[in-house]
Amino acid sequence: MNIDYTHLRQLDLNLLVALDALIAEASVTRAAERLKMSQSAMSYSLKRLRVILNDEILVRTSRNMEVTTYARQIGDRVRQILTEIQSTLLENEVFNPAMAKKIFKIAASDYVEATIGTRLIGQLTNQAPGIRIRISNLAKETVMNALDNNQLDLAINPQLSLKSWHVREELYREEFVCVLRGNDSLTELPIADYLDQNHILVSMRDDFQGAGDKILERQQQSRQVIWSTSHFMTVPFLLANSDCAALLPKRMAQQCAKAMNLKLLAPPIEIDGFTVSMVWHQRNNNNPQHQWLRQQIIDAAQNIS
Repeated sequence: MNIDYTHLRQLDLNLLVALDALIAEASVTRAAERLKMSQSAMSYSLKRLRVILNDEILVRTSRNMEVTTYARQIGDRVRQILTEIQSTLLENEVFNPAMAKKIFKIAASDYVEATIGTRLIGQLTNQAPGIRIRISNLAKETVMNALDNNQLDLAINPQLSLKSWHVREELYREEFVCVLRGNDSLTELPIADYLDQNHILVSMRDDFQGAGDKILERQQQSRQVIWSTSHFMTVPFLLANSDCAALLPKRMAQQCAKAMNLKLLAPPIEIDGFTVSMVWHQRNNNNPQHQWLRQQIIDAAQNIS
């Protein structure tokens, strides 16, 4: 049904409220008292309603005022409209995670999934057994469009190009460690030994040069990257069964180190860390479901060591 804005503009919400009170009280005086307004103001509202609706609304009888047949016919519908306006605009939606049945879609790398996933699963299992999470690949070329088109609820990534309608919240700061197969006698890795190693690189750009290589290049040095992959979580397995080294995010490496006999050392080059953030479309800022999900992710991120 098309909206006749020109006609509708004659009627403001205050008049609907006055109409509901007039029908319920069948009295200008009592309706004014109910809405805590002056009798003259209520009389003026009644006058305007009579013109707009082409109906008297209240008519005088020998004893008192009486609601017209038309006003009684529309009374229930007016009350329903006011109730819907109140629940839609003035009452916050209550989200009960324990009872909710909902699928959330999140774009994240396997590193992020491995880092916060275990704690997040535990939180969901305890608090919201009906909530399910779908993690999809984080393709920077398409992820922002997916957020805009409501195909994704959140994206979690160190760096994404945001528009004015996107919202970012930082989760944690990450740093790199040098990871290689376990060697209890090794406490540091001199730059010369580091350069002698074969290296595994995580790259999303389908190349063999990462941030560490650019740093070495400025120092007129280079390392031998023999394996480049877009998957963080394959690297610990490769390191555990080879003599290669890799620079990996510390939190992920710590989770893998004990189980896979890996050694974590400070990088022999000064390499900047990064900040992991979650990003969403501003349409979901005040959505109780999304607010709950974001808080769960914040809690999971704060509890990782």
